[in-house]
Amino acid sequence: MAKKKKIFPIMKLMVQFFVLSFIGLLSWASFWWADYSNPMDNIEINFSETKVLDVNQYKSLLDEITNNDSSKLNLYEISALIENHPYIKVARVSRHYPSEIKIEIIEREPIAIVNIEPMIFLDENGFVLPDEGNIKNYNLPVMNNFNSDPKLYPQGELALSVKVKECIDILTRIQTNYPELYKNLSYLEITSSNEIKLILDEFASNLPTHVYLGNNEIYARIEILKEFESTLKPNKISDFSYLDMRFNNQIIVKRHHS
Repeated sequence: MAKKKKIFPIMKLMVQFFVLSFIGLLSWASFWWADYSNPMDNIEINFSETKVLDVNQYKSLLDEITNNDSSKLNLYEISALIENHPYIKVARVSRHYPSEIKIEIIEREPIAIVNIEPMIFLDENGFVLPDEGNIKNYNLPVMNNFNSDPKLYPQGELALSVKVKECIDILTRIQTNYPELYKNLSYLEITSSNEIKLILDEFASNLPTHVYLGNNEIYARIEILKEFESTLKPNKISDFSYLDMRFNNQIIVKRHHS
């Protein structure tokens, strides 16, 4: 009798184990069947809102697989197609049962236009973004006099020009720490002596302001320029025709002719 009392709890545990295993297997099977039995045509694919490109440009990437009746939903394949687009920084694709696919994307936002043929955008990290008919939608600083070899600008990858990367870092720093300067910036140019020059308000008036930054200590000079402008208020640096920052401990300025 003692042996039977000991065996009973063990059998009870085994029964519970098999019941839980069966429930788990049944749950897995139901998800598998939902995946298998829901063809593409019955599933609604929804994208998050976009602000750089029209969302239809991303939706069109899925046409090949969504138009194939024999295809089955493959979240990995969808994710790979979306993330392969040069304007996509991050994409998250998730299935919401019974019949919805949600695609959440974060886009790369352009910070400058490189004046080559064809024109391209660069984002804050120096990724190359092609013109998708959206250049006219942006008022961005134009980078002039840079190497125009197309091999230096592979779409969806980092620009390979060292000078371009340096200048994108400068523009990113300006956009973050000195937004008023970035907002009024029309051009960033490399001069014949390989120095950096900024041109302000070229598009807004006939009185552009040229800021000569030289080729070293650029960040320190931008900070000095910011402090200098703060002392001018209510006037602005755009009241000058040029500001020469290339000399230590001084700024050479010239006002616009009245």
